[in-house]
Amino acid sequence: MPTPPYIACRVSDTLPDEIAVLNDHLQRGSKNSQAKLAGRLITDASCDIIDAFFGNIIKQMLDETGEEGFREAHGVIEDIKGKTRHYLGWITGFFSNERLAPVVAHYQTLIVRMPTVDGPHAHLCFAISEALARDSAASLVNLRDPATTDLRPGVEVLIRVIDEALQPLLFVPKQRMKFNFVVDKTLNGVISVTMALAYRSFRKLGTQLPPEHFSVVADHLEQFFHAEKV
Repeated sequence: MPTPPYIACRVSDTLPDEIAVLNDHLQRGSKNSQAKLAGRLITDASCDIIDAFFGNIIKQMLDETGEEGFREAHGVIEDIKGKTRHYLGWITGFFSNERLAPVVAHYQTLIVRMPTVDGPHAHLCFAISEALARDSAASLVNLRDPATTDLRPGVEVLIRVIDEALQPLLFVPKQRMKFNFVVDKTLNGVISVTMALAYRSFRKLGTQLPPEHFSVVADHLEQFFHAEKV
């Protein structure tokens, strides 16, 4: 099990075995290209995480409230998933087995089977800082306080969570790919524009979500956080 504090997000239960087989082929120096399989697994896992952490709760809030802000946020989430599929498909062309090996090995260290109420399930886990764990716990308590009327501080904590998550999930793998300057610059530009759009949408939601829904958001987010008392 990872050492707290960390975030754990459900992924496909077939992913641990698929990643293990892929990693074994790469570490053994397989001559057959593993790019297509690696691209599919990484893309599917990325979209699973986006849906689990953001997409599902935003869709739920949209269905329950019909608020335009949730409609916009849902569109942003779908756009991010579309860009993820497009650009991961594009960079698959640069995936040699030698370049893939350290990246797949890195992802395998993040995937853990964890106990849940309905048995063990696969999760993708990554550490967060002690400071962020403290602020996240305080934010969840605040969201459950009936006197709370302002979601904006909670949104800023969520954005910090995303910023920390991007390191193990995106930037570390990208660095290990050792792309050339043009590809790396293109990807950095896409990431920057996409996250700016997402953060703007989340901040807008922070001014629109009715307080009676704050505890629902808190319950959803709390399931991902695993931290010792801080």
